[in-house]
Amino acid sequence: MGRRSFNKQEQHKKKLEISQTINLPRSWDYVERFTQPFLYPFEFETLTIKQSELGDIKINATLWDTAIVMSKFFEIVIGREGLKGKRIIELGGGVGLTGIVLSKMGANITITEQKSMHGILDFNVRNNLTDLSKTKVSELWWGDDISNSEYKAPYDMIIGSDLIYEDHCIDLLLKSLLDLSSFHPKPKSKYSEIIEQIDANNGEISQELLEKLKLGDNENEDDEDNDQDNINNNNNNTTPPTTTTTTTTTTNTTTTTSTTTTVPIETSTSTETNNSTTDINKKEITESNIKEKEKEKRKKKKPIKKKKEDDEDPKGEDYLFASALLEPADTVIYLGYENRQMSAESIFLSKVHNYFEIEEIKTTDLNPGFGGVDIRILKMKKKRQTLELLLSYNKKE
Repeated sequence: MGRRSFNKQEQHKKKLEISQTINLPRSWDYVERFTQPFLYPFEFETLTIKQSELGDIKINATLWDTAIVMSKFFEIVIGREGLKGKRIIELGGGVGLTGIVLSKMGANITITEQKSMHGILDFNVRNNLTDLSKTKVSELWWGDDISNSEYKAPYDMIIGSDLIYEDHCIDLLLKSLLDLSSFHPKPKSKYSEIIEQIDANNGEISQELLEKLKLGDNENEDDEDNDQDNINNNNNNTTPPTTTTTTTTTTNTTTTTSTTTTVPIETSTSTETNNSTTDINKKEITESNIKEKEKEKRKKKKPIKKKKEDDEDPKGEDYLFASALLEPADTVIYLGYENRQMSAESIFLSKVHNYFEIEEIKTTDLNPGFGGVDIRILKMKKKRQTLELLLSYNKKE
């Protein structure tokens, strides 16, 4: 027993020695920061994280210090027991380091990032993981409705690092955090109200409800009869085709013309005139319809453009009400950020306390090499809200 304990201590010591080879902040040398892969020591192996392809500098295409610190936090503090089998979603996964570390520790993780980043993200996932069944790469736009999407809330855990950069994204981020950490009501079917009434009446169908159901059946039958009458009327109004043959005789030439029309007309000349007129009318109607459809398409495109412009503006507090009022789950949220005293940080911290219980974790003690950066992790859990409480936040502000 003592020998096993000694081996565990030696292994733990060895792990710490390996993890302590990271020193932050990292260099801002262009080649090192944006083009060379980052080598991350994980337990007894090294993860190779590719950065910006072709040296293209993008804010989400390089590995930031916060992602490194958070990865060590999950590895050393939370550990495998706190992650194994958990459904986790990462917002703004970047080049994928933290998501890859969590997958290696047994979590079922969805790493979300913009489509333009999926090439480098997929490469890092496939290059560092042998079992891909627990890791998914997907796109999630903050603030989008997730009720009918692939994202099945609530998750066990939500993570993200260095997400708080731009002021206009704060409300969108908060809405996604609220939605992903809540229970969502199932959409009601047309029979939901009937079932609720029967359940409220101890499984018995009241006479009033029975009359409503019968009335509904009669209305459906009437609709079917009306549809059948319309079909019969259309059939009666249809005239069977007739054939008209006209023979014209001139000197040394005889011409016979056979014309089939859907209207019984005695002379071919009037038939041809009517047909040509009908064709012209049809053409005019078709051209008119095409123009109308093009106008409608243009009208539909304008609101989409306006919506994108609106997203640039800070949202009102009521924008978050519907998401805040959803039933909270036991979802734990870990958001890491480097304390730079930016405007976006101030806006986020002033609002987030309204919706989440928060514990701040300082990370300098994770690793001797982390002393040069001020990185903090917010451990968050959604609060239960009432409309009165939400309205009171507006008054305070």
